[in-house]
Amino acid sequence: MATSLPSVAELKGAARAAWPEQRLDRFRVHNGGWANLVLEADAGVIFRFPRRRAVAESLNFELRALDLLSRHLSAPIPAPVRVSVLRRPRGWPFMAYPKLLGKPLSTVWPLDSVGNRRLSRFIETLLRELSAVPSSALLRIGAQPGGRPSWAKRFRRLQQRFHRSGASQVPWELRRRLAAGFDSFYSDLRRARYHAVATHRDLGPDHILWSAESNRPTGVIDWEDVCLGDPAFDLTGLGALGHKRLAPSICARKARGDSTFDERLRFYRKVAPIHGLIHAAETRDPHWHNIFLPQLAAEFPG
Repeated sequence: MATSLPSVAELKGAARAAWPEQRLDRFRVHNGGWANLVLEADAGVIFRFPRRRAVAESLNFELRALDLLSRHLSAPIPAPVRVSVLRRPRGWPFMAYPKLLGKPLSTVWPLDSVGNRRLSRFIETLLRELSAVPSSALLRIGAQPGGRPSWAKRFRRLQQRFHRSGASQVPWELRRRLAAGFDSFYSDLRRARYHAVATHRDLGPDHILWSAESNRPTGVIDWEDVCLGDPAFDLTGLGALGHKRLAPSICARKARGDSTFDERLRFYRKVAPIHGLIHAAETRDPHWHNIFLPQLAAEFPG
């Protein structure tokens, strides 16, 4: 559940106190994230405040994960250098790190042919390096197993969370079709053949940074959900980049004999709108409900 953060003025005060050796006069608020509120200081420092208790409680794990990933990924990722706490809510943690160069890829479309080639190579390299991160190292820092039984439990928890909140505002017939989609996915998962890999879990154009000046990718942000999981999953949010660009990565991630890889990837893409419906219900914001309900209905038509 989301928590009520103090006013932006108080957050600015907490940011200044956490980084006292540098004068921080101006801040820009990034309000769009569901998991975090972000303040960008004029001095090139990012302060990230968790909006949800689960994100706050997992902050220490994320710090360990970022440190581990920094030793295996060639792409720049956030490197937190400060961790502090708010006075209200008492002990609520937040982190600070130097801002990475670039803007979200989603804001700089379309790319030219050179940019497209660079993006394709970047994605191939990123997914290959994530696959090579030792599972044992992630497990040692607190990551949950990502094999088929654990992965199924993760989606059953998502389904239960949806029933507790977002489902009440969804027409019964659509809920029935969605439940059938989950049942089919669990059947596909039982027949899957994959090795669990490090998974960003929200990889897409909003979290890939791009420099328009140099026409190349400059980093990947928002790693708070990193875990071990199905190698098909990180392709979910990359669908907007086009099948041609993703084809090499799909082939590289599909293990020999994994006959349900394509079906699982389709399910991950189809079910994505329920995250928005859960968020709409938990924040009681009809704006998000009106956006994501038609999307879910389009993915599970009658």
